[in-house]
Amino acid sequence: MSRHWILELGAGPADEPCAQLGQCADFAAANTLELLAYKAAIIALNGEPPLPLGFAMVANTHDFGTYRTLWLVSAESPLPDDAQAWLENLVEPATWIAAGFPQPVTYEGSRAVMRPFREVVAAALQITRANADGSFFPAQNAVLHRNLLAAYGPATLAAADTG
Repeated sequence: MSRHWILELGAGPADEPCAQLGQCADFAAANTLELLAYKAAIIALNGEPPLPLGFAMVANTHDFGTYRTLWLVSAESPLPDDAQAWLENLVEPATWIAAGFPQPVTYEGSRAVMRPFREVVAAALQITRANADGSFFPAQNAVLHRNLLAAYGPATLAAADTG
């Protein structure tokens, strides 16, 4: 099966720090975690992409080593109408909190402090959860929470509730 490279999304939200190749001691692990969290943040904002769209982590070889970026790919071209509409309305978060997420990796000099991916998604579910009366504040949190729950399931919500 061939893939059509549709759109490079990058390594994370544009206004956030991310792992730097050659400067971060745990680069490969931090880069992968940030990509997984970025994919989840995009899903939170937009819902899962309709088929044949999907996500891919694409390796890029550089003089200092290999880094990965997140791409949208498709098994078909041209795209069906629903996939094209999803792509045209795609919202990419400029910050982690814009998608209801905590920062998955913090940096202390060259050291990356990483949260496990499941904890990152569980924290996003806690951040975006409904108030005691069932309302969401801000209202956009209802969309973020619903999309995360649909993509990552009730087990992640249970982990968030016990966290």
